[in-house]
Amino acid sequence: MKKSLNISKTLLKLSLMLVCVISYSQVEINGNVKSSITNLRPISDIYIEQLKSEKPVFERMTMPDSTGFFRIENLEPNTLYEIKLSAFGYKDQVFEIKTNNGITKTTLTLKAGCEYSRQQAYKDWKSEKPKLLIVGSIAPIANSTSDTKFEKKYGIKYFDFGCTPIIAECIKIYNERIFELMDKTYGMKWRKKVRSDVEYLE
Repeated sequence: MKKSLNISKTLLKLSLMLVCVISYSQVEINGNVKSSITNLRPISDIYIEQLKSEKPVFERMTMPDSTGFFRIENLEPNTLYEIKLSAFGYKDQVFEIKTNNGITKTTLTLKAGCEYSRQQAYKDWKSEKPKLLIVGSIAPIANSTSDTKFEKKYGIKYFDFGCTPIIAECIKIYNERIFELMDKTYGMKWRKKVRSDVEYLE
């Protein structure tokens, strides 16, 4: 009788442990990461880290997919977590998120401003100081003779950030506005002579 009772207690403990494991495995935080600049997924790689965790690095870090969707699994229910978001060009940002008993959905927004924006592109254009932004490397490519002629003909300057670029979204929205103004003023012919390494030129 005593032996049967011990077996029953053991089975009960195992059952409770199994319930806890299943419960924790179903608790997660998921959602999307977006940039405050575009309201879309940031262009650069994004790293999401669960802070104040004893888990190994590879278990407490994840990356969102190409759409910005992410998932952090195997969390404890009704617990406040600190989640750090990192992306090139942006300052690291920490979010506090409390789990429920299942899936907690959220949107993590990377906040930043742009020195090079659509508005700044238009101001530069009106003041006859527009630029075409380039991200080179440690050894940027110098203008060729034809590049210099292009600058003089179209009243524009190539600007190379070298190996220290700004936020990719800022470069994109600035250049795209300049492309629009170039198309409107000169038609499409300038596109055949512009440097091929100008960012986001299709």
